[in-house]
Amino acid sequence: MEDIETKDSRCRKETENAVRLSSWFAGEEGAPAAAAHSILVQSGGDVRAVLNAGLAASGAHVFSDAPSCAVEGADIQHVTVEGEVELSGDELIVSGNLYVQVFDYGSLPYLSVAGPTVVRMTCPEDYEAFLADADRAVREGDWAEGLAHPSVQLADVRTLAAPDQDTGLGRLYITSDGQVRTGIGGAGLGAVGAGATAVQAALDTYAGDPSLDSVVPRQLLSAGAAERPWLGRYVRALDVRRRLARKHGTDIRVSGFGGRFTPELPSRPVEAADQPLLLEISGDTYAVRAGDCRLFRMGRGSARLLEVFSTLRTAGTTDVTAEAAMDEAAARAGRLLGIPADEALRAYAAVAAHLASTAPIPGLSDATGGRA
Repeated sequence: MEDIETKDSRCRKETENAVRLSSWFAGEEGAPAAAAHSILVQSGGDVRAVLNAGLAASGAHVFSDAPSCAVEGADIQHVTVEGEVELSGDELIVSGNLYVQVFDYGSLPYLSVAGPTVVRMTCPEDYEAFLADADRAVREGDWAEGLAHPSVQLADVRTLAAPDQDTGLGRLYITSDGQVRTGIGGAGLGAVGAGATAVQAALDTYAGDPSLDSVVPRQLLSAGAAERPWLGRYVRALDVRRRLARKHGTDIRVSGFGGRFTPELPSRPVEAADQPLLLEISGDTYAVRAGDCRLFRMGRGSARLLEVFSTLRTAGTTDVTAEAAMDEAAARAGRLLGIPADEALRAYAAVAAHLASTAPIPGLSDATGGRA
C-alpha cells in the first residue's frame, strides 16, 4: 500500500506537471531564452534528438510519449503524455490520468467543459472571433463566459497580447517529423538536428513572436494588437476572472471594461501593463496586483483613488516626465475626488505602498489583511 508521504509527493508532482503544461499552452514560457524551459514533443517525435540538439535547459519539463529509458540520465523533468493537440477535439493524456482536451476558439460558445480544456487559435476566423470578444468586453463589459471557466485555458496568450514582441526558445513544440516551432501553430524554425544555434538563428529572422504564424497571418496579428493597445490587460483580466470563478462566479466587473468606478475617466483601458486590475465582486472592490496576481480587498474610496492615478498617469503623458505626470494626475485626482491635490497624492502613496509591501503569494488569495 502506498504510504501517505509517497502519495502526497506524487500528488504534488502531478500538480506541478499540470501547472507547467498549462503555462506551456498559455505561452508563459515564451520570454527570451537560449534554451527551452518546457517542451512538448508530438506523438512519435524523437525526444533524444531534442536533448542532443541542446534545445532543453537544465531541469526543463519535457512532455513526450518516449519511454523513460529514452531520457535516462538527462538533466530534465520528463513527463509522459499520449495523444495529439493540433486538431480541434484532440486529447492529451498526461501521466496516464490527466485528460486535456484541445478545441479551436470558434468552438468556445458550444463547449461543454468536462475537465481541463485548452482553446487555441487554428485559423484567421478564430482570431477574428477572439478580437470580437475582446472588443465587446471593452465596450460593454460583456465577457466570453467560456473563458471564465476554471478548467479552460486560452492558448498563446502572450502572443495574442504582443505578437510583435521578440521571443526566444523558452517554449518549444517539436513535431513528429522533427520540426521546431515556438507553439503548436507556430512558424517552422528548421529541423531538430540542426541544433540550438541554427534554430535560434532562424528565430532571429522573425520580427516578433512567430508562435501563431502558420495559422494566423502575421499582418493580421500585428494589426489586431496595434488597434487594441489594451489587449495585454484584456488577456490578464481573462486570467484573473478564470481564477476567481470557482469561488466567486463570473459576475465580476473590471475597471476599464464596460465602464469605470469613476465615470469621468476614459472608459477603455489606458493603464500601463504593470498597473493593478480593479474589480467589483458582489458589491466589494478589489485590486489584483501584477506579477503574483495577489487579490487585495479595498474600500471604495481607495479603489477610486487607485483607478484615477493609474489611468491619469498613463493617458496622454508621452512627452512629459514621470514627475510631471504624477503632479498632473494628483491635480486631476483632487478635482475628481473633491480633495486637495497634495492630500490625493499622499493617499495614493499610502495605497500603493500597501499593495507593494505585502509579501508575494502565488495565485489569488482573499486573505489580504484588511482594507486599504
